[in-house]
Amino acid sequence: MKKLCLAAMVATVLVGCNAGDEVVEHGGIDINNMSQADLQGYADVTADAVTVVARAAQDCATGLAVGNTNQCDIPEIQGNIDIAVAKGSVKVERQQNEIIIHTPTAMQFTTHNAITNGEVITLSFNNTTDDDYIMTMNDYGQIMFKGMLINTAESNAKYWSTEAKAPFTYKYDANTVHPYLTKGNGVITGKDNQHFNWYADDEGHISVAR
Repeated sequence: MKKLCLAAMVATVLVGCNAGDEVVEHGGIDINNMSQADLQGYADVTADAVTVVARAAQDCATGLAVGNTNQCDIPEIQGNIDIAVAKGSVKVERQQNEIIIHTPTAMQFTTHNAITNGEVITLSFNNTTDDDYIMTMNDYGQIMFKGMLINTAESNAKYWSTEAKAPFTYKYDANTVHPYLTKGNGVITGKDNQHFNWYADDEGHISVAR
């Protein structure tokens, strides 16, 4: 792997490398040596970050005609989502029964979750990183996705990818205190293809299993 490509990942430029999975495989988190609490922490951060992007994408696609695109900044969400957004953008394309979502600017955020110690994390759904790094949301709020997260503030950046294996359902309406994911399951992958599964139940609670 070229050092230039890795440097671009760390800087969250994420343009032209087309090597996201390779970066995760070589520089990913060491899942096999994590405690159950660590796994839960990574799953919680991942679920919250995906939820923020889904909320931004749904808002950005409101009123968009089939075949048209729109690009919007990712706002911070009020409520129980422990994500403070520093910057990021979504680009949405309205298709017949779903929207296609990418992040032209990776979402940078901080969280109080113990796994991060307040450090800056980025989440990218960008097909210039890998062809299949994308999120989709259908008209019923079901989302599928594959993307990469990076802890960029450390001297040795930590990477992990996340992918939905069964659709999560994004929930939010005027009576909901905060948006959340339900009913789906995904996988988080680190170095050497180490991975664990994460799940959302009907109430939006996140659980993990090796």
